[in-house]
Amino acid sequence: MSRHRRREGRGAVQRSLTRRALLRNAAVGTALLAGGRVTRSAAAITPVTAPESAYIPRPNPTQYTIGIASAPVNPDGAQLVNGVLLNGTLPGPEIRVREGDMLRVLVDNRLADSPTSIHWHGLLVPAAMDGVPDVSNAPIAPGRTYVYEYPIRQSGTYWYHSHYDFQEQLGCYGAFVIEPAHEPLVTEHDAVILLGDWLHRSPEEVYKELRGGQPMGAGMKMGAAPGGATPTVSGKAMEGMPAGGAMTMRGTPAAAPAAAGKGMGAGPPAGGGMKMGGGADLSDVKYDAFLLNGRGPENPWTLTVRPGERVRLRVVNGGGSTYFRVRCDEHPLQITHADGLAVEPTTVDHFLIGMGEVYDAVVTMKATGSYTLHAVAQDGSGQALGVLHTPDATPRPNRAMPSFDGRALSYADLRAPAPTTLPDGPVRTFRLPLSGDMARYIWMIGGQVWPNADPLLIRQGDRVQIEMANESGMWHPMHLHGHFFRVLQGAGEFCPLKHSVNVPPQETVRIEFTADNPGSWFFHCHNTYHLEAGMARKFEYIA
Repeated sequence: MSRHRRREGRGAVQRSLTRRALLRNAAVGTALLAGGRVTRSAAAITPVTAPESAYIPRPNPTQYTIGIASAPVNPDGAQLVNGVLLNGTLPGPEIRVREGDMLRVLVDNRLADSPTSIHWHGLLVPAAMDGVPDVSNAPIAPGRTYVYEYPIRQSGTYWYHSHYDFQEQLGCYGAFVIEPAHEPLVTEHDAVILLGDWLHRSPEEVYKELRGGQPMGAGMKMGAAPGGATPTVSGKAMEGMPAGGAMTMRGTPAAAPAAAGKGMGAGPPAGGGMKMGGGADLSDVKYDAFLLNGRGPENPWTLTVRPGERVRLRVVNGGGSTYFRVRCDEHPLQITHADGLAVEPTTVDHFLIGMGEVYDAVVTMKATGSYTLHAVAQDGSGQALGVLHTPDATPRPNRAMPSFDGRALSYADLRAPAPTTLPDGPVRTFRLPLSGDMARYIWMIGGQVWPNADPLLIRQGDRVQIEMANESGMWHPMHLHGHFFRVLQGAGEFCPLKHSVNVPPQETVRIEFTADNPGSWFFHCHNTYHLEAGMARKFEYIA
């Protein structure tokens, strides 16, 4: 994906006139009326701006204008499909800003008959800017414009996408890069790798089949027991969840190969059907293609790199319901950031990335040649490709499925570069089992189905601890809006901070965060179809 620098806003707010300048203007005017001569030097320093304009308030400049519209697109070269695109491209324009900026984005809904919204995934925005319809703000009606404006309080790799119906699955997403005020990581190349999955038919049709023909949005509030949320408030940490995070966490990407071996080479059932057998299910949906920077494997993205140069790959999983395994032929990957934030660098051969997750990986080009970057669907049904090649080599994609031997990234490998321990505060604990009714294709958090689910009530200053026991046979990438949380995976005070975390089948993951961003915040599975089927809750701040 080409690097897209932010556009400067048109015009700047003009400086206010000082009292001295006003008096000078008056003196010059008096001289003219009296027939006196005005010297060149006096005229040269006279402001030419009309005095009244200095008192007219001006809005901040707009860096980006994004139009959301329906358009035919053929990313894999096999079939034209009607997508929902940002400024007519797949993916949408890359937003690149600097830490400390005030960002202002105008979003025009050019869809004929559908509302829309934009969620800024992983960004610490005010609640009203979060872009979740009927949670943080109302959706943008057809033909209307919404202004998103907020300060940039962080740096790193993020992304943005529609949070309305299946628009994200239809291509309504883009990368969002925030350059730090001081960048310690120096590389010769900086490239976004935005992964996606693609259908040749409507996701609404696929979802209807998954539900066995039941109408969309047919979720219902379930009983809280067994498996309901059980919040508690105390000055103590959750049982089994030490304050320093000193615990064993089995629910990491390293646990995936055993399950992946079961599905490698065998795609999911045709027609978007759901797997009903025992054991771990790796996919609900049969996809027609997997994309890397909006390109299918027949026309892969490429980047020219000289031997010895380093490439920073900002890998984002923007897929609707696909986990990807990522590796680069003959090159190790140095992981430097997770979900936008720095971690102690660790070198691996490959990594698993869930929907909504982000990893920055540095590759050092070894020698002359062409090397393929593979992003293989977890169930082995296909892959997205990119190619890194030297100037004297023709880019030749290796379309063979790679092996995933060598070292895999685990959450246990991630360590923050500085302590992440939370400040003292009342401890509010939620036990939220993840479960599903497979026959009706309904997915639940804490035994309840969105939108008919109770809010999870917290107060500013609370230390919120969440235990998620995955009682289902599927993986769930859980995403919290408006906050970073500590993943309690055994690193003590150096537990990594993330905004999205994988919860493998039949495993338990524990996280904690400080309630420091008041408002209503979505917490949900980032599998598009699980979310549509009810797998979401809302954290709501109370006085």
